[in-house]
Amino acid sequence: MKKSVAAVAVLVAAMLSGCQLIYGSASDFANISLGMTKDQVVEVLGEPVAVSADADKEEESLIYKRMKHFFSEYPRTFEVVFRDGKVVRYGEQYDERNINRY
Repeated sequence: MKKSVAAVAVLVAAMLSGCQLIYGSASDFANISLGMTKDQVVEVLGEPVAVSADADKEEESLIYKRMKHFFSEYPRTFEVVFRDGKVVRYGEQYDERNINRY
């Protein structure tokens, strides 16, 4: 009986942490700071899911998906923005680009 209860507990924990393992945690962004280079950011956060650029603003963005909390319903979109090769802004995107539920 004890083995089956332990097995169920392990199974439930694995199911709840599944997305956390796939996407990682938003707490990773605590290790990012203004002025970091792209290589430093990729070393901390890993490869982004997308990259975008804005020639008018002379900015490049790395886009990441992360679980905001352990029990988040879906991953959130986070962005790291570079100007002249240095981080000038980072954090969660709150606009309509963040509505997806993938």
